[in-house]
Amino acid sequence: MEHATKRSARPGARTIAVALLAGIAVLLLLFPASGIVPQPPECYSVFGYTVPCDGRLGVVAGAATAGLVGVALWMYDRRPSRWGR
Repeated sequence: MEHATKRSARPGARTIAVALLAGIAVLLLLFPASGIVPQPPECYSVFGYTVPCDGRLGVVAGAATAGLVGVALWMYDRRPSRWGR
């Protein structure tokens, strides 16, 4: 006996929270936090490794990651279950 379950068209709070955390993590990994060495220009992340000096790259990569993770988790939650979830 199968029951038709209504799937929400909107992502849940957990999906949104996980997607935002993933985006923030990528932003922290790529955002320049300290100094520019003049020749050649070098910037360093919060964790001390070299990153591009343009901060927009970190913002764009963080937003793209959050969007992709959000869509992937939302689609995973909407897939039909074999066990009648």
